[in-house]
Amino acid sequence: MSRPRLLVTGAGGFCGEHACRYFSAAGWEVTAVVRRLPQQDAEEWAWLNAVHATLACDLAAQSEVLALIEQAKPEYVLHLAGANAVGASWNDPAAVLQSNVMGTVHVLEGVRRAGAPCRVVVAGSMLRFPLVAAGQGGAERPQPQHPYSLSKTMQVLIAQSWTSLYGMEVVIAEPSNLIGPGRSGGLCALLARYAAKAEQAAASGAAAPAPFRLSSRSELRDLLDVRDAIRAYELLLRAGESGRIYPVASGVMRTLGEIADAFDALARHPLQWEIGESQAASPDPANCEGVIALGWTPLITMEQSLRETLEAARQR
Repeated sequence: MSRPRLLVTGAGGFCGEHACRYFSAAGWEVTAVVRRLPQQDAEEWAWLNAVHATLACDLAAQSEVLALIEQAKPEYVLHLAGANAVGASWNDPAAVLQSNVMGTVHVLEGVRRAGAPCRVVVAGSMLRFPLVAAGQGGAERPQPQHPYSLSKTMQVLIAQSWTSLYGMEVVIAEPSNLIGPGRSGGLCALLARYAAKAEQAAASGAAAPAPFRLSSRSELRDLLDVRDAIRAYELLLRAGESGRIYPVASGVMRTLGEIADAFDALARHPLQWEIGESQAASPDPANCEGVIALGWTPLITMEQSLRETLEAARQR
């Protein structure tokens, strides 16, 4: 029996690496798509040896994407590629829109023009902002929190529109804050690297790193291990409803203070903190009934995920 052919964009990223590992081990024929091919002796890319093929493609170039889809002939696409830094989106909104919006258009167009049956899961973001209905005076003004939010909202609209316009099978996943061991740039990964540096400095007698600045202790986050998210993506690839948005989250909102306390408990040396007074809005709790109905439930606790993230940072 042939293995299902899966194309993973953004394979060089945090989530992409875990996806390639998971689906390869689960028997899928995985083609990993990266922006540039890594050097053969690059140790951090050794995991790519497990995939069927690794291809380089600039998703901003439509001709490259069309050629990519033609070469790989996927039956499934997991679209993880894109810009994901909120701060950077303020400085260069055009680049973020190009990456998240036009990159998605090019992938969907590549699949459409190939003309073969193919299911696509697009990884959106819970930072998408809700669109409001038009009032009596006309359309309400959109109010994204930042350009990144705008780009992910537009990405979802495109994914749903290609389902409506062309009858394509496109499903949208909206993960919460993904954590776990690997090359993440998220808060928990930064905290793990800080804790590892503090431990190393204490052991060697070097100067301790500057205190870690936390925007506040009160803001809320939903933390989900990236490996649990990948399991959800597999279910959505196989059985998700086209055009539907599926939140993927732990269902537990935790304060930044709780997360800091968890690292205090895990670290082998006391950590130093600088606490801000941010009044930034926290995301609303996610309703994951859709993906739960497909048979998904998170398996990895926050404590296990943070412990393994810290251990990976120590080894680096």
